[in-house]
Amino acid sequence: MRDFAEEMRIEGKQRRSRQEMVDKVMCKPGYTWNETVGRCLGPAGGGDISIPENPGAPQQGKPPATPEQAISNEVSARALKG
Repeated sequence: MRDFAEEMRIEGKQRRSRQEMVDKVMCKPGYTWNETVGRCLGPAGGGDISIPENPGAPQQGKPPATPEQAISNEVSARALKG
């Protein structure tokens, strides 16, 4: 009987080691080769991200109900700016 879990582990290790080899040859340290875009991508970092205190709460401004209302809001906002 075949051990599919073991086969998948082996295949995963081979794939990982291939990716590591490609990264080492193609990219500088800390970067990963992405075959889809054909270039090295840096580590994904958030930097300074602002997270709302209550993400489930609705936003402060309500979107306009109709396109005409959106246009009138924009016209009045531009008129106030001068």
